[in-house]
Amino acid sequence: MRRRHKLMLLLAFEILVLGFTQAQLERPSRGISVETTVTPNHVVT
Repeated sequence: MRRRHKLMLLLAFEILVLGFTQAQLERPSRGISVETTVTPNHVVT
């Protein structure tokens, strides 16, 4: 392989590692919590 191809493979690997570490550090939001109402037949939209 040429030196250029080796550098491109190394760069792709570093991007994957960087993306994986950032995904581990930033926790995704769990969603929206909706409180239920006590009014009968009331629909939350």
